[in-house]
Amino acid sequence: MKRTAAIATATTLAAALALAPPAHAASWTNVAGPALSFNGSLDRVDFAAPDTGWAVGTSGSFFGPKTHLLRWTPSGWAAQPSPANFTATDIAVGNPNRAWVIGYTLTGMAGLYWNGTTWTNVGYPLVGIPSQVSAAPDGTAYSVAGVDAAAGGLSAIMRWDGTAWVDTTVPLPPSSAITSVDVRSADDVWLAGTTSDGSAVTGLVMHWNGTTWTRHDLPGAMGTPGFQATLHRIVALSPTDVYALRVRQNAQTTNALVHWNGTSWREITTPLNVSGIGLSPDGAGGVIMLPITNGPNTQYMHYDGSTWTTVNGPARTGKAQATDADPRPGTGEVISVGTATEPSKKTPFTEKFD
Repeated sequence: MKRTAAIATATTLAAALALAPPAHAASWTNVAGPALSFNGSLDRVDFAAPDTGWAVGTSGSFFGPKTHLLRWTPSGWAAQPSPANFTATDIAVGNPNRAWVIGYTLTGMAGLYWNGTTWTNVGYPLVGIPSQVSAAPDGTAYSVAGVDAAAGGLSAIMRWDGTAWVDTTVPLPPSSAITSVDVRSADDVWLAGTTSDGSAVTGLVMHWNGTTWTRHDLPGAMGTPGFQATLHRIVALSPTDVYALRVRQNAQTTNALVHWNGTSWREITTPLNVSGIGLSPDGAGGVIMLPITNGPNTQYMHYDGSTWTTVNGPARTGKAQATDADPRPGTGEVISVGTATEPSKKTPFTEKFD
């Protein structure tokens, strides 16, 4: 506020407040559009700028999937044709000229690449099912894949070399599995997963600073091999402000966020020990966790660094589940995607928080 604006008399201020409209209450609202009119799921979303965002989903079946690409425009989502059809698992948008989609088919792994004009089929190495991809504005992109990596199985870490996905060497300890990735730049890459000594499982984070990988062993119980928790998502707001989402699965531990402040890690138990399937930045220094829901409303659990707040989305027909969210930079908005499931159909949706 400008200093001169704060020198109002009490009478003038009271009159202005009496005439002002009620303050807008921030909430999640539906974002409709013809691009969402298909029987299938909408699973991932990513923004790189206010008008540079993509979402991806899948319809059909495992034996005959169809990939749905949605591009954000000034008038909302617009459907874009895909050069290949597969079950999409994630999307990452680095900048207007760089974006990636990963997934799988009955016969192998799949991937798409956006060069600013068209999507092309670039494929994906046969290293396991691609699960996550993350990209930075400078075009740096990493992806992780695995074979039951969440249970300590095989995992692979891939890096985009400008034309294709290539295996990259990370000095992981023995018996490790990487399940999550977040990329801020070529010299700020974060990986999360687990490592085991044969009797106990430890949460593991690896950080690349452009020169070396640094290992972080996380606090908190992760269970035992075969009965372990997983680090499902990692969100790096800055090199000294990083969150990882711990999901208990069948381990004897709690669902929690684990936070790095540049010096140490600490656990933050989720409200009512609820399990999250997604974790995203809120665009304002906090994070939004997407809990598992079984009713007609989506639910969003917001952590601002000290306090949890839970907000529901609009009611829908069927069981509504939000699966991903991302802030639109520079707008104060967060866009989520998800699916409302009924016995006979699946209805994709998007919601907006502002």
